[in-house]
Amino acid sequence: MYYRKLLFFMTFFSVSTCFSSESIKLAVENSWPPYSDINGNGISKDIIQKAFASVNINVEFIVVPYKRALFLAEVGEVVGAFNVTKQESTTKVFSFGEEAILQAEASFYYENSNKLNVKSANEIPTGASIALIIGYEYGNDYEKNKHRFNEIRVSNQKQIIQLIRNKRVDLAIMFDEVAKYTLREMGLERNDIKQGGINHKSDIYVAFNKNQETTPLIKLLDQGLRNIKAAEK
Repeated sequence: MYYRKLLFFMTFFSVSTCFSSESIKLAVENSWPPYSDINGNGISKDIIQKAFASVNINVEFIVVPYKRALFLAEVGEVVGAFNVTKQESTTKVFSFGEEAILQAEASFYYENSNKLNVKSANEIPTGASIALIIGYEYGNDYEKNKHRFNEIRVSNQKQIIQLIRNKRVDLAIMFDEVAKYTLREMGLERNDIKQGGINHKSDIYVAFNKNQETTPLIKLLDQGLRNIKAAEK
């Protein structure tokens, strides 16, 4: 047992030293405030920086639209991208650790006079128009049903709210904290659009490139996230 523990700590130290000798690069999206704003700053980046710092890893960030962030991670231009949901469609493409960065809840949103009030993606009427962000994942249930809908994919949250308020779509899916933040930034009240039932609750992760030897880095991030959670208790 002693030798196995010693081997673990020696391996951990050598891997940590290797990665900290030069910064790793992660792609971050620019349209998910308060988790990640136009400059890539926000809750997610703060957590990741603290987690990697606790295991002596330096991180550089490339700020791009979400779909571009996923592409850069997939082709290996960066070691990973974050604010990604671990679901069937993403696990085929990326490697994930065991520890989530955070958890976020997403609901259905409507124009206030809209009588539609679905409880799940299964209840969305066939042919309904729905506003979403380009490249975002909305849970396995949504993925199974999306062929039935007319998706209107846009690049930022303000466009979604404008589509709702102008009755250009039947409904939208937005993460609740993002919806609250964006409404406030637009000078609107929370009740200026109608919040409905929950579509899904997502654990949010860093998605790592599958084709690189990222396993040690994934383990280091998991350890770093555990470190900061323990420090908060």
